[in-house]
Amino acid sequence: MAALTAVVAVTLFAALAFAVVRRLRAHAEQVDALHERIRELSARLDSTEQDAATALAQADIAESVLLDKGVADEEDLEAARVRTTTDAFGHPRARDGELH
Repeated sequence: MAALTAVVAVTLFAALAFAVVRRLRAHAEQVDALHERIRELSARLDSTEQDAATALAQADIAESVLLDKGVADEEDLEAARVRTTTDAFGHPRARDGELH
């Protein structure tokens, strides 16, 4: 009887251990997938930041050229900035904080 109880206990322990190991492996796979997703998003964010910095530098160069050539003055450039940062009613454009 004691031997049967020991066999049942060992069998239950083995089944429980097997279930725990299987669950840990599933969680490890999820962590790996999330890590890969974070790496991809980080790379995309870095690329977007570089694109934004390049666009800002090009806008500064364009403003300088317009000023140097006499095509526009500071007031014209400021009016253009206001038009691009406000809606049709002159209110600042709402930002939802989301990256698209």
